Amino acid sequence: MLLAALGLILAEQVTAQTFKTLYNFTALYQPNLINSDGAYPNGGLMLSGNTLFGTANAGGTAGSGTVFALNTDGTGFSVLHSFNATCIPCRNSGGGHPYAGLVLSGTTLYGTTAEGGSGAVGTVFAVNTDGTGFTTMHNFTFGVDGASPTAELILSGNTLYGTTVSGGSPGYGTVFGLNTGDQGFTNLYSFTSLLPDYTSPS
Repeated sequence: MLLAALGLILAEQVTAQTFKTLYNFTALYQPNLINSDGAYPNGGLMLSGNTLFGTANAGGTAGSGTVFALNTDGTGFSVLHSFNATCIPCRNSGGGHPYAGLVLSGTTLYGTTAEGGSGAVGTVFAVNTDGTGFTTMHNFTFGVDGASPTAELILSGNTLYGTTVSGGSPGYGTVFGLNTGDQGFTNLYSFTSLLPDYTSPS
């Protein structure tokens, strides 16, 4: 009897789940793989109220990805920023090809690009939730600061923290901090080589 009662309780608690496609990104047009809205969203979404914010790795007016917003009911899709064209390796003013999602502070979204920027190996950027005020906060150089950030940032106080997949003093990636106010950049850690150091004494 107890098992039967539990079965009835569980059955009453189960609700039907309905899958809904909120938005379909449009086709990419050759030869520059451009479109109006972006393509290949890789990163997670950021939710604020009833609005989702995210990045698309490709597409957009230059083929280098977008930052977008979308209401949770699937309405109101808008492109907040379309990244400048990039090639490999090429430099530009705003970065290109974001792989990670965004973090939000107030009305400002923060994110990274894996390519482009003045160093051709990615940027940290900020843009307002209404699409205004796009700013490149840091251009990676493949030096001690690292190169090609592909993971989502985290925000603690006024500091953004993130990682790069390469660069740093031995070239195997970094952990970094970036102040959202004065945009001061700090290399917190450079990862070391996996190879044995044959120059060290045995």
